[in-house]
Amino acid sequence: MTDVPAGFQRLGPFDDVMSGFDPVYIRRETESGLALGFRVGPQHCNPSGNCHGGTWATMADIVMGVNVGFVTGMSGPTVSLGIDFLGAATKGQWVEGRAEVLRWTPNLAFVECRFTADGELALRANAVFRRKYPPYRDYESLIA
Repeated sequence: MTDVPAGFQRLGPFDDVMSGFDPVYIRRETESGLALGFRVGPQHCNPSGNCHGGTWATMADIVMGVNVGFVTGMSGPTVSLGIDFLGAATKGQWVEGRAEVLRWTPNLAFVECRFTADGELALRANAVFRRKYPPYRDYESLIA
């Protein structure tokens, strides 16, 4: 199955690490939020055919980081990241993640996210980001 839900647009890789997970999609959910999605493929999986923990961690970091930049106008490196693996995703499943920026200061942003696999809760994470730079991309133009 290769279909992508309505409204999702392909998000070009940020760097060489991100290119290993391509294709990844993004969609504006609200005035203050972006969702990330991907169809689990071999590039996302461990030898057992399940979405690899490193893939989950990377996608959680990305969805939270892009939302910090989108919501606050500034983003930067991850200071801390905590993950709870609540379920699994296997090849072919559609995975979606949404983040909420809970609070920010001039220097830090606190954010959490949840991911589902075919609609079933599979991961929750939280992070703190340093607010140091303008966002890497102009997400507004991407999702307009």
